[in-house]
Amino acid sequence: MGAGGRALPQARALAGLGAVVLAIGPLAGGGEARTSSVPTARLAEVRVGAHPGFDRIVFQFSGALPANRSVTWVRQVTQDASGKPLSLGGKAFLRMVFSPAVAHTSAGAPTWTGPVPGRFDYPVLRSLRLAGDFEGVVSFGAGLWQKVPLRVSTLTGPPRVVIDAQVPAGGPAALGPADNGRLVYLAVGRKVVLSLKTCVDCGYSWHARSLPDPTVVRASGPALVPLPHPSGAVGFPYETRWVLRATGQGMASMHLYETGPQRGAPPVASYSLRFLVR
Repeated sequence: MGAGGRALPQARALAGLGAVVLAIGPLAGGGEARTSSVPTARLAEVRVGAHPGFDRIVFQFSGALPANRSVTWVRQVTQDASGKPLSLGGKAFLRMVFSPAVAHTSAGAPTWTGPVPGRFDYPVLRSLRLAGDFEGVVSFGAGLWQKVPLRVSTLTGPPRVVIDAQVPAGGPAALGPADNGRLVYLAVGRKVVLSLKTCVDCGYSWHARSLPDPTVVRASGPALVPLPHPSGAVGFPYETRWVLRATGQGMASMHLYETGPQRGAPPVASYSLRFLVR
């Protein structure tokens, strides 16, 4: 999926991990402007894709770009106008807001070719969902596996806002509960530590149902590591840790399960990872 085309003279490209990655126009001050003196942009298409070194989100508009555009790291994305949390998964979240803009016709029909899939097997981007199309403001939320530098730019022919999320070189260095079910991209030689909390004193423990093919990913462990005891908590918390090292190109998977204090009972939790080493 390309986002080619001549860059607009006023195009901006910023990289960073701060709160506001890009803010143009009145939205930069935090307010979601509703300006009647400028044309309303119509969302025409939303595209996502994985590219060498970055994952990309493209918002394409008909007519012109929205006068006000913002891309912001947030703790949680909420829906307009209900304020309910938007389920995105991942561990870092982006809120993208465009105004004045609409994603529907006067009859209420969608103007764009969505919806995009709710989840992606990309190195950084996990999900993208419409958060609102309300009173001249269109907003989206994106879930990412971690905060990464972003490059935000605008293109013309047709008008587009392009967001590129940089893929960490080699892949992630740590994995945890939120990564359950993830396709993990790794470079050969990369070491990753998987940590899952458990309460050994309470009778809980993690076990391997199947380990990855050692010619692709070699798993060492598990090791039990005691954690600081929270005040008032029952039982002493531990982390069960596996050290995973990418040894050769290919695909592999890992499946774990957690048992509880009741002998013979079904597992109380499961956890899985898929690996793509290249």
